[in-house]
Amino acid sequence: MKLSDVTSWGYQLQNIKPAKVAACPYDLMVIDYANDDGRPFSRDQVAAMQRRPDGAPRLVLAYFSIGEAEDYRPYWRKEWRRSRPAWLGKENPEWKGNFLVSYWAPEWQQILAADLDRIVAAGFDGAYLDRVDSFEDWEARGDKGAASKMVDLVATLSAHAKAKRPGFLIVSQNGEGLLDRPVFRQAIDGFAREDLFYGEDDDRKRNSRQSIGDSIGQLKQFAAEGKPVFVVEYPSKKDVESVRDEIKAQGFIGLIAGRELDRLP
Repeated sequence: MKLSDVTSWGYQLQNIKPAKVAACPYDLMVIDYANDDGRPFSRDQVAAMQRRPDGAPRLVLAYFSIGEAEDYRPYWRKEWRRSRPAWLGKENPEWKGNFLVSYWAPEWQQILAADLDRIVAAGFDGAYLDRVDSFEDWEARGDKGAASKMVDLVATLSAHAKAKRPGFLIVSQNGEGLLDRPVFRQAIDGFAREDLFYGEDDDRKRNSRQSIGDSIGQLKQFAAEGKPVFVVEYPSKKDVESVRDEIKAQGFIGLIAGRELDRLP
């Protein structure tokens, strides 16, 4: 199955049950590459999730945070809480256990490459890169080269994975400010945007007209190259139907979910 064939998708990062994923109808599933106790899913489990009940194939992408370190991953060391390596920054106040990183640091990139190798070896169809937009945090601190360094990282990871397995998919979530860079567009096979219409600044609050318009313009330019754009929204119940229609009207592949991402939509 090709990424361009996808018309529906699901997104779940907690409470993942492989049997339930296998039973769902979606063309594409984005899941954490490990279960809640940190054990990575086996190759057999991944293979089972790649088949729908009628036997048709499904793409399964592994969630992979590249702009923040997570203290529940196998690479995390307890001593980092007491004595952080130079590349490990402060904890994200909105997401406990997530830490901003100097993503250009060789030590961090070695960790990412090793994790990506595990994802490839487990048989996932691709990786779903999160916190690509962490370059914005560094720009706010005055690092004018932060965007270029993120583009370099995404390109490096993409090349690394595709060398291991040709056809391995790379989908980037958020950070659409990078879409004007040819190297970034060439490195990814699809792009996903959270909170396009609601929740950008305040949860469930409508985004500004300018923000929505600017983002749609960038996303449509990317889609014009024949690559899919995915949108996930976490609206209040009263806005579900309208935002679903708005996503469809733009030609994007939409998903309405709970922000906790702890159950199948």
